[in-house]
Amino acid sequence: MRLRPTFAQIDLSALKHNYNRVLRSLPKNCGVLAVVKADAYGHGAVTVAKALEGLGTAGLGVATVEEGVELRQAKVAAKVLILQGLLGMGEAAAKVLLEHKLTPVIHNVSTLSLWNSLGGSRDRRLPVHLKLDTGMTRLGVTSKGLALLLETLQKCPALKLEGVMTHLAFREDEKYTRHQLKLFNEMGEQIQKIFGKVPVGHIANSAAVMNGSPVTMDWAEKCWARPGIMLYGIPPYPAYAGKGDLEPVMRLVSQIALTKNVPAGTKVSYNCTFTTTRPTRIGVVPIGYADGYPFSASGKAKVLVEGKRLPVLGRVTMDLIMIDLTDLPAAQVGSEVVLIGKQKQAAITADELAEWSGTIAYEIVTRVSKRIPRIYS
Repeated sequence: MRLRPTFAQIDLSALKHNYNRVLRSLPKNCGVLAVVKADAYGHGAVTVAKALEGLGTAGLGVATVEEGVELRQAKVAAKVLILQGLLGMGEAAAKVLLEHKLTPVIHNVSTLSLWNSLGGSRDRRLPVHLKLDTGMTRLGVTSKGLALLLETLQKCPALKLEGVMTHLAFREDEKYTRHQLKLFNEMGEQIQKIFGKVPVGHIANSAAVMNGSPVTMDWAEKCWARPGIMLYGIPPYPAYAGKGDLEPVMRLVSQIALTKNVPAGTKVSYNCTFTTTRPTRIGVVPIGYADGYPFSASGKAKVLVEGKRLPVLGRVTMDLIMIDLTDLPAAQVGSEVVLIGKQKQAAITADELAEWSGTIAYEIVTRVSKRIPRIYS
């Protein structure tokens, strides 16, 4: 039931275009682990995952066990990698992960005995991926801790080392990226000496794919790339805008619900931060910060109506925003309002809204709340 004229249009043909754009950038032997964490960056994890599964993705990456369970309950059969592992939740989380045939990422030596006790037998070993910390300083085994982990892993007959991964911290910094690549390969070679060639190695995120970074490694039989934000048509950095032939997947849309004419000197919205300087025609639009439209964009953001950019007046409220219709007499109750996306020849990007809000495009799309229906085409 949709009784409010505010929704997110999700263009699955654009998703397919972006996925194929990733494939064209990779070596022929390189697979794609498509990242669909955070509800597919706000685009709807189940529908997006099924579309990517149909495109032949090597697997899907989510952050949490709960996100993986959601996909399995929706009959998604592809490999699902739990990128954050157990997050300290121990056996309870591990048993749920195994029950739903999800693949864990191991970040430290302390969980190996648990996984080995639950993982199965020599004949049916549990595939695991090992996360290496090469400079993100977040999750993962450091170079100093790797020897102990590998020694312990050798004593875990129920586990099969299926993959080794790391995460790039700052792709725009070439020197730091080279440092991470070098360390990743050194650690990978250390692993190879003990376990032989690793079945899969993966390092390349969206920025690396778009920048043409090396994605293969000699110590792995094959490689994956792990694109996330670019699959949804958003560049990983604003400087990448216009590169890569990406198509935005989300279009955030509402309508004018009410119009009113007010004289000059009228205060608008909470705390009276905006005062009209002329007779003004105001449109009220049913979207607000409870929907994920950023409060921090107050007084800065613009929307599209009839292909024209119109300012948001005063503070963004929980459920509504006010816009200036004075110079657009064609706008009426029911006129479409675009918050993100194209309208006629104009467009507002997630990066633009992020700039007005003092944040990044990742946050703009992932914060679009569950109150906003996703309409798929």
